[in-house]
Amino acid sequence: MLQMYRILNSHHAGESADQWLRDESCRRTLWLIYILDCLLTSTPGRFPALTAQDTSTASLPCSDMNFAFGNAVYTKSLMQYLNRASASPSHGSTAEVGEYGYIVIAATLWRDVVGMLTTSPLHGYDEEDCSSLIAKIEDLRASLPMQFVDKPGQIELHMTMGSGYTFAMLHCLLHCATIFVHRRRLLQDVYARDFDADAYRMGGRGHDIIDRLFSSCHATLSLLTAVESGVEKEQLPSFPIFMLFSAFTASATVAYLSLKGLTPSNAVETAAHIVRDGLRFMADGTDNWPLMASWLRHLTVMQRVLNNDAAAASGRSNSNAHSHSGVKDEVSSNADTNPEAMDYDQSNGHSHSAPRSVGEHSRDGSEPPTVTIPRRPGVTTINGHSSGVATPNNSTPPPSSAPQATMHGDAKRQSPEATNGSSHGQEVQSTSTSQDMTAPELCAAFERQLLDLDDLAAFMGGGV
Repeated sequence: MLQMYRILNSHHAGESADQWLRDESCRRTLWLIYILDCLLTSTPGRFPALTAQDTSTASLPCSDMNFAFGNAVYTKSLMQYLNRASASPSHGSTAEVGEYGYIVIAATLWRDVVGMLTTSPLHGYDEEDCSSLIAKIEDLRASLPMQFVDKPGQIELHMTMGSGYTFAMLHCLLHCATIFVHRRRLLQDVYARDFDADAYRMGGRGHDIIDRLFSSCHATLSLLTAVESGVEKEQLPSFPIFMLFSAFTASATVAYLSLKGLTPSNAVETAAHIVRDGLRFMADGTDNWPLMASWLRHLTVMQRVLNNDAAAASGRSNSNAHSHSGVKDEVSSNADTNPEAMDYDQSNGHSHSAPRSVGEHSRDGSEPPTVTIPRRPGVTTINGHSSGVATPNNSTPPPSSAPQATMHGDAKRQSPEATNGSSHGQEVQSTSTSQDMTAPELCAAFERQLLDLDDLAAFMGGGV
């Protein structure tokens, strides 16, 4: 397929409609490869298959309508669009970029965000890099045609018209990029010596970051819920892996904010819905994407600690909280005292049945560690080398044959999701624990994972 890019370096003067249609088909194939390249090669050690020169003069995909009817139109190249160049000098005026083209641009911004994360250690952090990326994301949102703007009811209309997945993919890219940027800003503040959750939540900078995080997390789960509700009854939704990664990112981020005591007091119910729906999407998605089994286990541990803290805070019996190994429908923050109001929807979607129970809990590839062990250099998997689980640097998530540890007196058993999570046959050891981690311990583990880019490595196939 890469050989087809050779015809894209210049337009054919006076070409026929048939020739234009053939060229546009080739261009769309090139841009598909480019999008996959953005998703899979934005981590250290992986180099892009396409160079900037390969795509510099290729026109962005035109609208689906023009493509379907074979209208010979010309659009700006990616470089021209990003540089805000007026038009291609050899062809005068250009047509509007199509929905596919905006996904290309959004994927470019996503790769820029990940590139920032890979070069942004705690002691080398630059706020200007984050501000620049935020401005680019917001600029793209502001420049979208009216039919592509993410506003209430828009996704339902797109589902009716058959373009729901396209619309959701575009905005999942933008929301996930937004979450990653603001989460990096939050991490820098959390690691400051004088960080205090209550003061930070009510301060101007903290209020802004948390507000933006919650908005994008809520919007991500709302998009997937709308797509799920809009499919034909006899069909099952089949989400692209990035859309489900966005759901994991959103749910894990909201769970972290709650564990950290940063959830606004009027957003606790919304947070509960986001985490619960994220767990459901993870459980359902493992049938199509075995890679997601580690995300499901990871998010389940966060949910369980939230439930334990909620039970303790409300004075409920510890035995009642500890004996329930499934996913509950109730999540509560343990420090929701923010008097400032944030305008969040308090009822996010419909009530759904709980996803499958996940076995309690081994260090099987993604669950937060119980013991801090110095990490090996290099990117591995979610929570790679930690807590008694030796994960080689070039491995995918550990195999699911690792024994499950017992917690709170539960019987030892194998997680039904865990059977999908293995790729290689390396042996791992599991450290048994007698109780769940505390919220501070879990937050510290999650913060380290984010700084080490474990989530991204697992999304890209475990760093292989």
